[in-house]
Amino acid sequence: MKPSGSGSLPGTARQAALNAYGEGCTYCSWEVADAVDHVIPVSEGGRDDVSNIVPACRRCNSSKRDRTVLRWKQDIHARPSQLPPWTSPLFGGPSYHDPDRVVDLPAEAVVKHVEQVQDEVAENFEAHEVQVALRLLNDLNRFVSQMGNLSAERRSLLRKEALLRLLDYEEVLLAKPHDRRRALWEADLRQVVLRRALREAVSRSGLA
Repeated sequence: MKPSGSGSLPGTARQAALNAYGEGCTYCSWEVADAVDHVIPVSEGGRDDVSNIVPACRRCNSSKRDRTVLRWKQDIHARPSQLPPWTSPLFGGPSYHDPDRVVDLPAEAVVKHVEQVQDEVAENFEAHEVQVALRLLNDLNRFVSQMGNLSAERRSLLRKEALLRLLDYEEVLLAKPHDRRRALWEADLRQVVLRRALREAVSRSGLA
């Protein structure tokens, strides 16, 4: 997925994130996720796409702001706990903190945890893309089959043109005749990568 502009994450990417980690907050696990957090802030060069987002509650998302997870962790531990002393026996002593302090795990464990949630977000998004692709192909087949008033030759041509556009081969259709061979070759190379990703996503999602 190409990086999108700031604040322009597609709804499917946001939903893929919000459905990950049991719909809970990546950082505190206490609250239901109702926000999407950029693991590496966009202001620090992070990508504004599905590869860099995780589900978060409003409180954690607001607390983390434009910091990396480990920087946020350091800043959190630099301030005193907000829990009263009498809670220590209940929550395992002074190492427990308020919900936005779930980053109490060691740094390596925090990074691993966040990466696992990121992987789940990516898998959710890939599975959604597979379902969309299959639905579009089914719709296309149904559309072509219903055009009984057209000749077989015309239906075949229309199907090929529609498939080229669906597979992002439109430049082949628009290319001048003497440029079409090269345009088709470049499009084929791009689609090799896409088909491999789709097969892997289908396998993981159990749709195969």
